[in-house]
Amino acid sequence: MQLRCVVGVLSVVLVGPPAWGQHLPESAGPEGPSTQTPPLVSVPEAAVAPSSAQAGSAPLGQRPYRRRAHIPLGMLLGGVGLASGAMVGLAAGNALTGCNGYPCSNNAALSLSLGVGSALGAASGVYLMGRWLRGQGSFGYTLLGATLGALPSSLMLTSSSDDVVVIGVLNLLVTPILGSFFGYRMSHSASLRAQEQELAQQAVWVPTFTRTKEGSLVGGLAGRF
Repeated sequence: MQLRCVVGVLSVVLVGPPAWGQHLPESAGPEGPSTQTPPLVSVPEAAVAPSSAQAGSAPLGQRPYRRRAHIPLGMLLGGVGLASGAMVGLAAGNALTGCNGYPCSNNAALSLSLGVGSALGAASGVYLMGRWLRGQGSFGYTLLGATLGALPSSLMLTSSSDDVVVIGVLNLLVTPILGSFFGYRMSHSASLRAQEQELAQQAVWVPTFTRTKEGSLVGGLAGRF
């Protein structure tokens, strides 16, 4: 019995100290200074250009130009304007020249008045429909295109050949509207390019703050210049 007690005491003495001397390893921390991720800075909504996905969900007053709808509706309203303008131009020409329709001693002046009235009516119809469909075309260029299409056709009415007169009448029904569309589309594209260039030249900047690896606070500006 005493021998067993002695053996137990010796076991505790020999095994205990090494067990007490063992410590669990501590978790190794970062040797250098702690680094922090720079905070995210939100850009103001006014500085962000609307994307094409946002344009589809824009309000009714900010929707893009409805080009496909402009063609049939513009032809309809432009045709009404062309007929009205031609009647006004013919009446004004008769009043100015003293004629009473074709043939007339001053067919050139009467045809010119008819062409101007047709161009004004067609350009007004195409332009108004384009503006209603959120287009940004210019009335001046729309009228210029209509005039370039109407005047040559109207001057064909002064010819002594019946075939040329018929061709002139048919062209006068089509060319002012086509010229109006051409002028409106050209001015619309030019307006969009001007807006894009103006937006690209604008300086967009926001203040930013962050910390370096040493823990110092650094501030500055970030953006597009």
